[in-house]
Amino acid sequence: MESTKFDPYQLLTELSSSQASGVLRTKSDSAVWQIYLTEGELQYVDCSIQTPAQLSYFLCHRGLDQAFNALKEMPPAAKVSSPSLTTSDDQGLIGRSMLWLQERHLLDAMQTQQLIEDFTQDALETFLWLRQGQATWDNAVAKPEWVSTISGEIPLLELVDTIRFLRQRMKAWQNCCSDIWSPYQRPYLLDVRDINKPVAGGKFSPEVLTKLAQLMSRGFSLRQLSVLLKQDELHIAQLFGPYVDQNVIYLRNPQPPFDHLPRVPKISKAQVAKAAQDANQVFKIVCIDDSPTILSEIERCLGSTRYKVTTVSDPIQASTIIFRVQPDLILLDITMPKINGYRLCNLLRNSNVFDETPIIMVTGNTRMIDKARAKLAGATDYFTKPFTQKGLTEMVEKYLTQLHPV
Repeated sequence: MESTKFDPYQLLTELSSSQASGVLRTKSDSAVWQIYLTEGELQYVDCSIQTPAQLSYFLCHRGLDQAFNALKEMPPAAKVSSPSLTTSDDQGLIGRSMLWLQERHLLDAMQTQQLIEDFTQDALETFLWLRQGQATWDNAVAKPEWVSTISGEIPLLELVDTIRFLRQRMKAWQNCCSDIWSPYQRPYLLDVRDINKPVAGGKFSPEVLTKLAQLMSRGFSLRQLSVLLKQDELHIAQLFGPYVDQNVIYLRNPQPPFDHLPRVPKISKAQVAKAAQDANQVFKIVCIDDSPTILSEIERCLGSTRYKVTTVSDPIQASTIIFRVQPDLILLDITMPKINGYRLCNLLRNSNVFDETPIIMVTGNTRMIDKARAKLAGATDYFTKPFTQKGLTEMVEKYLTQLHPV
């Protein structure tokens, strides 16, 4: 099967909104990602490029020095035998190592959970950098045994919030320097005397630069330097940016196996132009509800120059108005006379014009919404009345941002 272009954000958002349970497997180059979901929420994410050495990185990053030092003394027998874990790959070894540390009270339950979150977020971040690959979905596949043994069955992270955070983080990576595209790149100096060159925007003192020159001579990556300097790797990349831009510091490619991970996607000229356009774009929203009071409140909450709100109190007229307005987003009440929200949503989804338009169901009681029926009708999400201005705006922005990403 050949790799095809795809949007990882859209793929995960659809799985989350459909409350899917199973595993999404994606292969690109020599790397494989497995994203485990339960009812649309993250259980765990692993990447075949993750190695046991990364456990040491995360232990250092969290300041768990005692566990880090003990891990170096972990006997080989413990790495190959565990009553509850029998896999022999790197992921199984990572799990056995954490269990071994936990059994010796070098990690408590919260610290172990945080480490699993670290591995999950790290793998998910590189997955979101993908722009092509082979993706398959398997229903009701359980997460790895070692993860269940350590963390139980409670969902690990809220998927949509995690995606939103990692999207903002990717933008920061893109903006720090065009030549920096991986935390595994290895900075170096062609000539140590270059550290005395003036650099516009440079924030390193001469003393720090001298120390960095010694560290860079050892071939450390940006990620490894972040541990030694006790800073986030993205922040280190941002600090290195001006020096790389002005040819004072250079970058070597990541060492294997990290050279098989995707690069931070570059911002194209078209994206820059589109971002400028979207910043000034007025989004069209249609609200359908038989209550004039609710329509008035929605109009008040979304009353800004960023939105043009069209309200519809007669659901029979709704489809005609929607096709005329061509909205970017639809807010749709579930319980209306003559035609209910499920039926209207299904009619809109059967049209090619609105097959991808976000349709958010509005209900006065979460117990009144039939999630399976809403999914079959094509609803994107649902929202509960009464609502606050902040809550409504965040819901609307979440889906408008996905339609118009930077």
